Amino acid sequence: MTTLSLTVQERGAGEPAPSGEGGQPGRSMTVAVIGELDIATVPRFAVRMGELARTRDLRVMVMDLSSLTFIDAGGVRALVELRSRLEEQHAELVLDGVPPQMGRLLRIIGPARRFRVR
Repeated sequence: MTTLSLTVQERGAGEPAPSGEGGQPGRSMTVAVIGELDIATVPRFAVRMGELARTRDLRVMVMDLSSLTFIDAGGVRALVELRSRLEEQHAELVLDGVPPQMGRLLRIIGPARRFRVR
């Protein structure tokens, strides 16, 4: 059975930014992705990320992928679409804790150049 869990931690405009998030004014949030991001879980992921992307004054969304166990092409596409949506709102998507297999996949298919990875 494919499972996916998301944990969200928000930081308001007046709170100090965690290291690596820069000093941009506005809100930031960290979303921990746990489990598999694939054909079975992408629809739920996309809906939840759409809700979070509408956060007022959002400037940075950090996607913690250190507990991601699997990602398929649909999962990569969902991340690309999320990044595009955030860019339209003048916000940034940062990928953190990218598993080695996913890093290789991003380099092979090309969208890695457009992601900020730390």
